[in-house]
Amino acid sequence: MLYLYSKLVQMENPYKEPQKGCILCSVNVDYKNIQLLSQFISPHTGRIYGRHLTGLCGKKQKEVSKAIKKAQSMGFMPVTHKHPQFMRDPNICSTKHLG
Repeated sequence: MLYLYSKLVQMENPYKEPQKGCILCSVNVDYKNIQLLSQFISPHTGRIYGRHLTGLCGKKQKEVSKAIKKAQSMGFMPVTHKHPQFMRDPNICSTKHLG
């Protein structure tokens, strides 16, 4: 009887939810991909959206922020606004009120 209980204890928790990854966890963030990076900046002010709006994990949010700043300093992206070419791109963030 003791053998039966030891088998049940080793079972994984069936109610544990699978760990969710952010939308960019499987994507390589590059400063030259301005179409992807423009999804994470405000169209009117050019400011970078925070994690609470983008839904990114901390690691990817930091990568995106660094890539945006690098692209802006190298002249690939405008600093004060979103490039007009990317205004009509669909939002990849989950919130309704983005760009």
